[in-house]
Amino acid sequence: MTNIIGYNQLPNFDEFKSLYELKSQSELAEHYKCTKKRINKWIKHFGLNLRPQGGGNNRKYNIDEAVLRELVVSDLSIDEICIQLNIKRSSLYNWMKKFNIRRIRDTTDYKKYQRKVRWLTEKTYVDYKNFINPHNHPRTLCGVDGGYQLDHIIGVYECYISGTSIENCSDLKNLQMIPWKENLEKRNYNNYNRGFKNES
Repeated sequence: MTNIIGYNQLPNFDEFKSLYELKSQSELAEHYKCTKKRINKWIKHFGLNLRPQGGGNNRKYNIDEAVLRELVVSDLSIDEICIQLNIKRSSLYNWMKKFNIRRIRDTTDYKKYQRKVRWLTEKTYVDYKNFINPHNHPRTLCGVDGGYQLDHIIGVYECYISGTSIENCSDLKNLQMIPWKENLEKRNYNNYNRGFKNES
């Protein structure tokens, strides 16, 4: 690793301070091609406020507890939540720990139903992709420009509580491709009306 700043030298104070306002210690270390330990020494030398590591180390990671709780109890994956909040997985886990938020993973009948529906839905998509996705829209996670997601017209939870069979829930007639934003809005709407239970 080639350091931009010599070992007996210090970076320009104004430049360093302005970068520290926007970047984490890891990002600063990458910028200056040095270790985080050295960045930490510079922070102390310049008398800057040492922010805690994790989500709080970067001002752009200003997470609202209510928003985070809503995302965690939704059906979004950890990676999708990271995309929504524009943070790394490690930072997300730090924020969840800070707010004492846990993902509920159980083996209830609904969870078993949901897993079987997901598996059969993917099989149906592979078998009938030309019908479900005739325009060959790209399937993506949330946050990807131009991305689409495979959606159950009648949601999985609604199918479950109405007694719909796994086969009918995963049937070609109940599947469609919609933009990820539309799918997220639909999911959040259903979660809100059901008290934020898991939805797919």
